Amino acid sequence: MKSIQYTGLNYREVKEFAGEKILAPYFCMGFSMLSLYTKDGFVTVNEGDCIIQDDDGEFSVKVSQ
Repeated sequence: MKSIQYTGLNYREVKEFAGEKILAPYFCMGFSMLSLYTKDGFVTVNEGDCIIQDDDGEFSVKVSQ
């Protein structure tokens, strides 16, 4: 399992990690968000969330508290 945390400033590193599964950041109310394509469809990645790639290559998001 591998993971990377989205800080709002590290889009390039996140893009290298998730490739075509990640969409460019967008901004709402002063925060940066991404969309990540998972087996369940698109999910939102907020600043502070972790993107996880499991051993099968599937992606998911662990929401920060």
